[in-house]
Amino acid sequence: MILLLTLLGEVSLSGSNEMHLWLEQPGWKTQFCNEANADLYVDAFRVGGRFLLDAEKLRDTLTRIELTQRYLEYSGERFSLTLGNYYTTLGYGLALSSFEDKAMRIDRNLDGGKFSWQKNWLSLGALAGRMLKPDKENRDEWLYGADVSVTPLENLKIEGIYLRRDATTDADTLFGRAWEEWAEENVDFGFWRFNLGLASAQRFVWGRYSPKGWIGVDSVNGFGFFATLSYAQEGIGVLLEGKSYKGLAGGINAPPPANPDGESINEGADEQGFRANLNLAPWPWLFVDAGYALAWDSSRTSKVSRTGLDTRLDIAGHTFNPFFTLIDRELPGGGGSSTSPQNDQLEAGLGYETLIWEISAHFKGSWRIVTEAAEKWNEPHLLLELGWGPWMLAGGGVVVLSDSTEVWPWGSIRYNAYPFDLTLSYGRFKGEYICKNGICSYELPFNGLKADVTLYF
Repeated sequence: MILLLTLLGEVSLSGSNEMHLWLEQPGWKTQFCNEANADLYVDAFRVGGRFLLDAEKLRDTLTRIELTQRYLEYSGERFSLTLGNYYTTLGYGLALSSFEDKAMRIDRNLDGGKFSWQKNWLSLGALAGRMLKPDKENRDEWLYGADVSVTPLENLKIEGIYLRRDATTDADTLFGRAWEEWAEENVDFGFWRFNLGLASAQRFVWGRYSPKGWIGVDSVNGFGFFATLSYAQEGIGVLLEGKSYKGLAGGINAPPPANPDGESINEGADEQGFRANLNLAPWPWLFVDAGYALAWDSSRTSKVSRTGLDTRLDIAGHTFNPFFTLIDRELPGGGGSSTSPQNDQLEAGLGYETLIWEISAHFKGSWRIVTEAAEKWNEPHLLLELGWGPWMLAGGGVVVLSDSTEVWPWGSIRYNAYPFDLTLSYGRFKGEYICKNGICSYELPFNGLKADVTLYF
């Protein structure tokens, strides 16, 4: 077999094996997860897969031993072809966004195939696939799509996208099989120090979904618009973003939120908002990043705003990083989503970095004020990291100051030298609300020993 592959062309093999072990207290209950990825390259061909052994129940309740991904890919000079599992985000993601974020336990891979061809100023693409649902066990219905982009000028790109997704198999055939259609149009234009991006999307649902399945009546039309304008020169950067979504939440897309934390009101179902960001670097030793974002729904009963200031001062080998963040949520029922228990959060702190001989030091201290509908508390956060060569020592913790004080201390040691990466952590880890691409999740708290091992080959 090796001789045959060698005759076919240049052969290489690469991959990684990630293992995560949790020993939870009390009782030292064991949780385990192992993921192996491998890719075989033969000239322009790539064949690979991912094998998962998931026996942990801290982040989800699934127990899986299976080949979760397998794919065959060809990448030529003008065209490429992928069969199997793949990720792709078309345009700005208003119609389709397939991505993975392991920290958030998000996997939106498609199982099917995609094709692309490009020559000079013209690019064509087609795809088909079924997206993995949030339960990580089932897949959505078949999705078909095509995209065309032209670049008539060096600084001008125009793109058109079309998608169709059939309804579920329990559709009411008396009214005919229902389906969804998506269309997205994008324009990116650069002029002097400016760059403008415009995207609009339309969603047509030919049918209505009920607890018993799809019914071919009461069609729904959705519309979304996203614009971004940036200006950059030496020492100055400005970013402006605006969005307006109505009926755009369809499960296969992730409309970009204006909030830089990645938090949205309702993932594009009914949302408007804007973002303004300013970067200043008037001198080599000073950097300032300031921004404000606001999102709301059409009834104005839901709102999320974020105000932030992040600065860096480099003085004689010492870096200081004062920062400030204010997140204000006004949402019925409390919290940014069904997974978030928090309404408002104010955080201010200071970071410090320096190099002493061959030892790098990083310290970060902050104070949070968190407000719920009927409770308010303070959270001092501390982090200290010391690194030399491949080694890193870290320690930190969170103190919750309320009617009953809670302390969450932890420490870790890491060794990272290719092809080996090992981190051992012990302590009490407080849960956290995190967002990306308009999708949010809540990381559960943990008490005990954690081991994270990655081996590359």
